[in-house]
Amino acid sequence: MTDSILATNPTGGAEDRRRVMQPALRDVLMEGIVAADNMRRAWRQVRRNRGAPGIDGMRIEDFPAYARGHWPTIRQALLDGTYRPQPVRRVSIPKPDGGERLLGIPTVVDRLIQQGIAQIMGPMFDSGFSESSFGFRPRRGAHGALRQVQASIKAGYRIAVDLDLAKFFDNVQHEPSEIGTPQGGPLSPLLANILLDDLDRELERRGHRFARYADDVLVLVRSPRAGERVKASLTGYLTKRLKLQVNEQKSRVAPIDECTFLGFTFRKGKLRWSERAFEDFQHRVRELTGRSWGVSMRYRFNKLAQYLRGWMGYFGISEYYRPVPEIDEWLRRRMRMCYWKQWRLVRTKVRHLLALGVGIRHAILTAISSKSYWRMSKTLATQVGMTNQWLKDQGLISVRALWMKAHGYA
Repeated sequence: MTDSILATNPTGGAEDRRRVMQPALRDVLMEGIVAADNMRRAWRQVRRNRGAPGIDGMRIEDFPAYARGHWPTIRQALLDGTYRPQPVRRVSIPKPDGGERLLGIPTVVDRLIQQGIAQIMGPMFDSGFSESSFGFRPRRGAHGALRQVQASIKAGYRIAVDLDLAKFFDNVQHEPSEIGTPQGGPLSPLLANILLDDLDRELERRGHRFARYADDVLVLVRSPRAGERVKASLTGYLTKRLKLQVNEQKSRVAPIDECTFLGFTFRKGKLRWSERAFEDFQHRVRELTGRSWGVSMRYRFNKLAQYLRGWMGYFGISEYYRPVPEIDEWLRRRMRMCYWKQWRLVRTKVRHLLALGVGIRHAILTAISSKSYWRMSKTLATQVGMTNQWLKDQGLISVRALWMKAHGYA
């Protein structure tokens, strides 16, 4: 495992550090990797991440029993340098902008080993990475990259060079002849950062303002003419030096207002979630509030709350408030629709409406209506009965409250 991992690291950043990785040092590192404390921490992370089985079909829950009988042999093979990882299971998932993203799913054993390696090797490399690299690093993230772009915009750099690396993980050039780094293993982010550290250093050497999150790179300049020059020179650098392909159809030079980066747009320097991100949000909410989903309302509220908190935890930094109250109104209407569908029978609807304080005449006229569930969710009776406060008491959380909290107002 030692030789296979080190020999197939991609060419790129931190090359000098890898060159001096002599056998004695590799032995010390591997002893640290297979140390009991490190492997226990790695197993907790692998178990937390869950994930599908690899090519051997082993599930997460099957591993403890397997490890009791096989781990001593695997550990010794790692120390001896004779361990060989199994092939990854190739799967493809649809990309938001069309096409497919290839994933390589390692076996549970190999995920554990990769996680252990990442825990030891990650800190060694991370301290030397660029301050403009934000992806998969401790105490850094997408929000930091977005704030850095905003700072450059404020300083007058409003033209973006948006570079799209074509199938980045599939086209990483290894030594001597292998191509491709499986995206899906715990080591993938570290390997990507090692490779693209050379790009970061080249951008810094040229004095450019930029932000990078994994293979998403945005360079900011002052004029379109400068942008075209930078795009041409960086394309040459990436293809000739790092052996990476640049997707010319998707790469472009444009005003920053016209660009999307990490799910956000920049309107007059202010962050807004992108239209595509919001469309994905609406699609998922429709799934969670679908009237034909045969689950209890408590379960539905819990799953919806979980999703809303996660989505707003990321997109809540948007500085555009106008759509926020409208989202809450839409969510309340969808939940009223779910209740109306669940109540089904006329007598059940009447009984619930009366219990919620609706007058008997309104309750009966509303209950016998043949209009669609969506139409009925906005009637006087359903809104008087299922008030905003009542829905909140049932478990519906407020997007507005989450937005206010994200911006320090609550």
